[in-house]
Amino acid sequence: MEVQYTKKALKKMCPDQQCLRSFGNEIGRKILLRIAQFRAANCLEDLRNTSWHEELKGNRQTQLSCRLTANWRLIYRPLGNWEDYLENGSLSWTKVDRIEIIEAEDYHGN
Repeated sequence: MEVQYTKKALKKMCPDQQCLRSFGNEIGRKILLRIAQFRAANCLEDLRNTSWHEELKGNRQTQLSCRLTANWRLIYRPLGNWEDYLENGSLSWTKVDRIEIIEAEDYHGN
């Protein structure tokens, strides 16, 4: 898959050494691993059966997250128009072959 970054994410995650400095060794390495997994996949469906991906709800309904640790998540979205990725009103994971990384965040604020 093609992986792009928002400006905010790009400043913290690229290059690889900056990611480790920004998030620390444990979280930084997990972020880099997840990005490598995204790049190796043909589409999001290839990663769907892993336990660490989920569609978000509410004000983040066009975004997804993947687990980095018990508290940390990598937030991303399909790149482009959300409606282009829908099928019968739901996200078609097979259509998503380009994503944009938005941020990494600690859901529990620790």
